Amino acid sequence: MNRCVIFGGGEIADIRYTQNLLQKGDYIICADRGYAYCSSINVIPDLVLGDFDSYSGKVSPKCEILRYPIEKDDTDTMLAVKEAIRRGYQEILMVGMLGGRLDHTLANIQTLVYAVQHGESAQIIDKGCRITVIKDNQSVTIPYERGFHFSVFCHSDKAQGVSIRHAKYELEDADITNGFPIGVSNAFLPGEDAQVSVQKGILVIVANRGE
Repeated sequence: MNRCVIFGGGEIADIRYTQNLLQKGDYIICADRGYAYCSSINVIPDLVLGDFDSYSGKVSPKCEILRYPIEKDDTDTMLAVKEAIRRGYQEILMVGMLGGRLDHTLANIQTLVYAVQHGESAQIIDKGCRITVIKDNQSVTIPYERGFHFSVFCHSDKAQGVSIRHAKYELEDADITNGFPIGVSNAFLPGEDAQVSVQKGILVIVANRGE
């Protein structure tokens, strides 16, 4: 299956940067106010869903619409991820997921974890930030980008067999917990991609621009 791109209602630092991430054949879902972002770049999504408490404008008649009550257990972003999984997409790119309310940002990161736990290859991406999740016996290459640092956080109670290679601060087959941020603010080696792996547990890896 092709990739699913989900637009959320958080902040997007540079909408043109986000637009350039889109590829031909992407299945696009807008979660509530995420539709406003698509509309601003003249992109008609395939599906718009949510409780529509943050977007009340018109929606293109070419879009499928799924409406939900405001009082519900799932966030609009979680509904979008579940719908992407239900429709068979195995790669999910999530944009408009950061900034604004901190509780919403944390909920979106938990939703990213949910996607990976359900077999998805998923990322949250903005111009200045990329968030990746890996779990049991997985590894990931974190691409070098000038001006970026990266941090590795334990999301489960404990992550065992954590290795960080090709970085300023390396780690080999270590155990880390979610009670101490030992993996914060690592640095790339000049021009070199970093590698992170875990034998058991869940890691959230944040690559972001800044000192």
